[in-house]
Amino acid sequence: MINKTFKNIKTNKATGFVPYIVAHYPNRDTFKEALTLLAELNADVIEIGIPFTDPIAEGKVIEKAHHKVLEDNFNISDLLDDVKDFKSKFDTPLIAMGYTNSFINPDQESFCQNAKNAGFDGFLIVDMPYVEHEMIEIIKNNDLEFVQLLAPTSTDKTITNCLANEPAMVYYITQRGVTGSGNLDYAEITENLMAIRNKINVPLVTGFGIKTTEHVNQFKNFTDGIVIGSSIVDILSKPNPLITLENYISPLIKEIKA
Repeated sequence: MINKTFKNIKTNKATGFVPYIVAHYPNRDTFKEALTLLAELNADVIEIGIPFTDPIAEGKVIEKAHHKVLEDNFNISDLLDDVKDFKSKFDTPLIAMGYTNSFINPDQESFCQNAKNAGFDGFLIVDMPYVEHEMIEIIKNNDLEFVQLLAPTSTDKTITNCLANEPAMVYYITQRGVTGSGNLDYAEITENLMAIRNKINVPLVTGFGIKTTEHVNQFKNFTDGIVIGSSIVDILSKPNPLITLENYISPLIKEIKA
């Protein structure tokens, strides 16, 4: 579903919009409303962060959101119910993004089955090494699409080994460090994106630190999709989050799709 979605986008010579939100942040009701709003604004794929105690790749905004949801007694079963309800109304592909421990509870096979039955389309497991071939096969055997992370620090050998896992999509991290940082090196990012695109035949999306229409304009021609996360999560913690979110997202989508 994820791969197919991006093939359709590419056929139309467009770039995809991939927003990220944290499950049940700032609360369950607002999360569900935000999920619906993003689908209505024509998000191509939506990433849902699974709250975790030590989200090592996240900046302060998303880390705080993870901790807030866990303090509010987050329950994965409730999230799966929400995903199932969402998928009864929208066919927008959903990616569960998180950390290994969240994806093996009570065991990996059960988690995959439950996630697939609820309506998740794929997994992006931030801290899972590419050598975990058995875990990757379990994901694929449950008809879930596996998303591979690559970073500026990924060597040619690492990239080759990652791609050998045949991911459905590659997510390129724009910067060294955590999400939400502002240290974007345009020359390095575009050079790396072009190099990676020459090696793969699956969709390539780009995220970490992308917040403005200027950022979007810099990268959209080098990637199949733009991921925006920290700024969205931050908005959801503010007053009138849905109105503010729509006002923020609308010009970004216009620039992405231009």
